[in-house]
Amino acid sequence: MSWTTWIAFAGAMVAGAMVAIQPGINGQLSKRLDSPFQAAVVSFTVGLLTLTVICLVRGVAPYKLSALRSAPVWQVLGGGLVGSVFVTTALTVAPRIGAASWIALALAGQIIASLMLDHFGLIGFAKQPINLYRVLGALLVFAGVLLVSRN
Repeated sequence: MSWTTWIAFAGAMVAGAMVAIQPGINGQLSKRLDSPFQAAVVSFTVGLLTLTVICLVRGVAPYKLSALRSAPVWQVLGGGLVGSVFVTTALTVAPRIGAASWIALALAGQIIASLMLDHFGLIGFAKQPINLYRVLGALLVFAGVLLVSRN
């Protein structure tokens, strides 16, 4: 493997660690604000501001209005809607079931959805039919989910 692949793998692992940390941070904020929705708004506002600053520092506009006008509604709204459901669910569920169970169950849902998206080549993913190796891989992940979630 090339060094760029190793860097990508490391980046994915760091991002995964952040996914485990985020519900705890947002869950604590939710308790302080007495509202998971307000905590999610704060989280997304900070994210919006961070990304806006990054775009401005890089010398690019945060978005292209002309391109947005021609995009289908599901593309414009979909990512934000999915993100808000994920973050709000994470900050309400993860503190109750624990970080490991949350990540394991979220990963199980991601594996199921990923297999379907790939199999049917939906929303821009290359068609990759479900085969024995992919099913076995998913089953191993599910076995891990059961072991991690077990008390």
